[in-house]
Amino acid sequence: MICKTPHLGSSTYHCSECGNTLSVYNTCKSRFCNSCGVKYAKQRSLNIESKLLNCNHRHLVFTIPDKLWPLFLEDRKRLNFMFKAVNLTISSWFKEQYKNENYKPGFILTLHTFGRDDKWNVHIHSLYSEIALGNSKSKKFDFIPFDMLRKRFQKILLDLLEKDIGKEKFRKLKNWVYSTSNNGFYVRAKKHEFPDVRKGISYILRYCGRPCFASYRIINIDNSNFISFWYQRHEDDKFVVEKIHIFEFIARLIRHIPDRHFKTIRYYGFYASHSHSLYNTCRLLIDKIKLPFYKSLNKWRNLLILYFNFDPLKCPYCGSIMKFEYG
Repeated sequence: MICKTPHLGSSTYHCSECGNTLSVYNTCKSRFCNSCGVKYAKQRSLNIESKLLNCNHRHLVFTIPDKLWPLFLEDRKRLNFMFKAVNLTISSWFKEQYKNENYKPGFILTLHTFGRDDKWNVHIHSLYSEIALGNSKSKKFDFIPFDMLRKRFQKILLDLLEKDIGKEKFRKLKNWVYSTSNNGFYVRAKKHEFPDVRKGISYILRYCGRPCFASYRIINIDNSNFISFWYQRHEDDKFVVEKIHIFEFIARLIRHIPDRHFKTIRYYGFYASHSHSLYNTCRLLIDKIKLPFYKSLNKWRNLLILYFNFDPLKCPYCGSIMKFEYG
């Protein structure tokens, strides 16, 4: 609420030609700010683009039954198990299939804790390279068996939860999961969903740095402190209108704010920080020479020029470019 207001201070710019001054108020840089979140998402998107190989990537979604969701809200440290389970699912399969050449794919995981209705719904989005790097060569991989993904992901995650919670306490829920999910957890991996990998990056990052709820979805807030909003149901794309008390609405929102220092975006395979030796010889999505230019486009002034054709530092009186004075 105090973003771009005097409460956070400002920077002053001065025109040397006519003496005009401009005060630019500082932003809050909060994860709960829609305005700051847009810039954060663009910066994170560029960071990912700068690491990706110039090849096709598959969008994977790993979901779990709703009865397991409360376990991750009860102890938020368990959210790390989601990353670990997906990583082990993909990496262990490649290790079993290609022991000699040791092929590794590159994949990026992002954690989402909400669904379209903003309720607690833990799942992982992944961008997975359709090229794997081996000890001495690369190989195209545009197919992974779905049965393997579903069943292996289910077993690994349940084993991690059982070790953390305890066999006796977790046994009943674990048995229920196996009895109702014979084919494993649901894993979605639609082929050619994002022909342009940049669109895939934007999709998985759309809520990584801003609230899970867009303000335009609010229909009304009445005098009795009830709020009405809409969402498009995932199952049938039906528009649903929901009315809840404002306190419940706020509770739904704030529980999706990540804990301090918790990383919602993580890199695995040859995209990890200890990257594969062949990685440095591959062609990237963004040339390293062009990267400084792309980074400059995410600066405050350049974003306004690029998207709104408006230069905030152009003096409205004489047309000169104002210079930073203090702030």
